[in-house]
Amino acid sequence: MRNSALLSLFVSALLLLSPISHAQESSVAPGTKVRGLLVSEVEAGKELSAASSEVSSTVLSEGLYFDATGRTYLEQNRSSYESMVTLLNENASGFEITIAGLETMPEIPAQVVTIAMIFFPESADEIYSIASQMGMLSEDDALLAAINAGIDPTTLTATAAGANGNDFSPLGVGTGAAGAGGGDTTVSAN
Repeated sequence: MRNSALLSLFVSALLLLSPISHAQESSVAPGTKVRGLLVSEVEAGKELSAASSEVSSTVLSEGLYFDATGRTYLEQNRSSYESMVTLLNENASGFEITIAGLETMPEIPAQVVTIAMIFFPESADEIYSIASQMGMLSEDDALLAAINAGIDPTTLTATAAGANGNDFSPLGVGTGAAGAGGGDTTVSAN
């Protein structure tokens, strides 16, 4: 009787804790999970490019970690995806993978940004900002990369995109002595 009560208590505790464990697992970025697979393969002695190729294929063929939109994009851009997986060996965050990707693959910045957002969707705002501030993509192209990654563009902030504010001076600046151009700030009627 005592053993069945302990077993019952143990099973109840496991059932109670399993949703917590699942919630914690689902909050880990897909890129972090892929990186974990890659690092395990490399630490087991596999050469980096072989490990990257194997992990890339396994993740897509088994439908691991990414939603349908992300998987489709990664399959369509498999070479870039595999290169980004290789970069995960040394880069563990959305910020790091974006910088590394843009430095090593400057000819395809939109793919780099899209894949970085697929890997680290919680860092999409930061990735969007990096791409715009580095001048690798226009703000519009960075928004398109976010949309391709399945990110809601309304969640991205304009200041994160490197927006400089408006380029207009207030009326009257520079028209008089108090303005930048001499004279006072009163606009002349003539």
